[in-house]
Amino acid sequence: MVGTFRLLPLPSAGRDIRAWRHGVPNAKAAAHRMVPFWYPSIVIWREWTVFGEIADVRLRLHGPQPTPYFYVPMKPTELIGIAIAPELAQHALGISNDDCAGQVIDWKEGRFEEALLLAARGSPVASIAEAMARQILSVSADCPKDDIDYAIAMMRRTRGIATVSAIRDRIGLSERQFRTAFKDRIGVSAKGYSRLVRVNAIIERADQVSTPDWADLSHRYGFFDQAHMINDLRSLTGQSPAVLDIERRAE
Repeated sequence: MVGTFRLLPLPSAGRDIRAWRHGVPNAKAAAHRMVPFWYPSIVIWREWTVFGEIADVRLRLHGPQPTPYFYVPMKPTELIGIAIAPELAQHALGISNDDCAGQVIDWKEGRFEEALLLAARGSPVASIAEAMARQILSVSADCPKDDIDYAIAMMRRTRGIATVSAIRDRIGLSERQFRTAFKDRIGVSAKGYSRLVRVNAIIERADQVSTPDWADLSHRYGFFDQAHMINDLRSLTGQSPAVLDIERRAE
């Protein structure tokens, strides 16, 4: 996952969920571009007044975003989220990735009441995230894993560099079986998911250095050449790597 947010420490979490935060009290974030991703998040929106008081707290589901979009907050808003591996989303939340893709949905569910109460009391974001994570982990622990889950996890661990055919051969499914089972599980094709993972990995790496070496990144992440990488990023994000990097540093 990558974006203009901060990852939060989550001692109880495994590899299948990540905690994140965007925004701070009393400040309205500037409008900015979000790059495409394919994982849902359960998110507490905590709105603040200009006087540092909590004005509103609500729970929402952020679906996967297959296209870039602009986040334009109208008020000082703090987002505290738990990102969930896409293969676990339906099991943990009872909604498919396809059904919530591209949407932000008001979400009412009793198991997140503790986290909402903590948010309303002004508790630190780490404790709110931990309360949310416990509810997801209690469900995901009982979720059976199979070859498709292994394939999805392998794409994430290799940052999208491992080819789809190599992963398919590793688990021993035919091309047709693999293609159908993968799409049924997370709502996007194996090639499309791998592509999103790889592009996000490149952007995340570029964010970590002062001057990205795009030629080196194209080689490191398995592109045929730098032009191939540029075209892929422009196709998915709407901007060339260099322009996208300038935008993100301005944020």
